[in-house]
Amino acid sequence: MENNSRSQPFSPIIGDSYDSTTLAQRVAEQLRALIMDGTLPPEYQLPNEPDLSAYLNVSRSTVRSALIILEQGGFIQRRWGVGTFIAKNPPTYNNLSINSGVTQLIRSSGAEPGFAEFLMTIRLASEHVANRLSLEPGAPVVVLERVRLANERRVVFCLDILPQALFRNQDGVIPLTEVEQYVRENQSMYAFIRERLGMEIHHGIAWIRPLSAEAYLAEKLSIPRGSSILHLEQVDIGDDGEPLALADEYYVADAFTFYIYRSS
Repeated sequence: MENNSRSQPFSPIIGDSYDSTTLAQRVAEQLRALIMDGTLPPEYQLPNEPDLSAYLNVSRSTVRSALIILEQGGFIQRRWGVGTFIAKNPPTYNNLSINSGVTQLIRSSGAEPGFAEFLMTIRLASEHVANRLSLEPGAPVVVLERVRLANERRVVFCLDILPQALFRNQDGVIPLTEVEQYVRENQSMYAFIRERLGMEIHHGIAWIRPLSAEAYLAEKLSIPRGSSILHLEQVDIGDDGEPLALADEYYVADAFTFYIYRSS
């Protein structure tokens, strides 16, 4: 198995003002992100606690707490007397504790992502949307409406809503046609936010509830009217604490199995 021959990918955790519990969670999130993007592959052996503590610039007790979080979540395995290893089959993006896009979710399930419908428009924010995005009601927003496919099956109807004011660069306003072309080619609005707008999503706040599909959603998802669906509404927050995007997503009930990792 390959591990210690590669250069260490860990970055120091900055910020002494955080209490120990929050710091341990931040360490766990960094390691979890490295696992999810493949930087730390399955069965990769992590450095021992003293070395990991030095790489991350945190105490050994913080590292130990972070590893407990990851072990309880199924991301790592401890082999007593041998070391700590990335799990052979770590949890994928159907973990609702991990902030990710629908494209990543579909790929992590082993399917090929696509879309059956694509509509991008500029609308005026309703009172609900304005409240979620901290805008004035009636402010212009960019709305991307898609039916997402997993191996040609309709599995998610989603709306991505972003303030129009975000779509600027050094040359001025980014044309909607440029945004549409990028998302059609790359499928991910998350990638556009990161690569073209230069913004990072720090975390998301989600509201989840089961629904019965009304006629409109049933038609979009090609399911019988009254079928069970999962509604996930999420506000994505930037590094500055301001809302960047609102996702409104409706999942076919049997398309994915979701779970949530909860820690005290």
